[in-house]
Amino acid sequence: MTIWKVNGLELHLDIEDADTVERYEAALDRLEADVPKDKSEGAAAYIRAYCKAFRTLYNSLFGDGTAARIFADVPDNVRKYTAVYGDFLAFVSKQAAQSQAEMVQIRRKYLPKGGKR
Repeated sequence: MTIWKVNGLELHLDIEDADTVERYEAALDRLEADVPKDKSEGAAAYIRAYCKAFRTLYNSLFGDGTAARIFADVPDNVRKYTAVYGDFLAFVSKQAAQSQAEMVQIRRKYLPKGGKR
């Protein structure tokens, strides 16, 4: 399962591909740096910066313009952007769990009893 379906889009992300993982890790590092730490500039400015950080994440991972397609009819709204991010993290987590389960199955099938070579 490498297709994330969001707001009518189908986006490919394979967390078992090294190039993809490099982009993913860099995008998460940038997200952490870009999300504002406080509301010292005001609540509205915080919300706009928060949402911009997530648009940057999706554009970095899936290509320029992706965030505009994901959030086409969504105003800058922390709750809505966070919900999309939660769905994205669930997708990544499910993909990682599936990959791990496949490896366990291979080990059970091909390694001798006790799991040692």
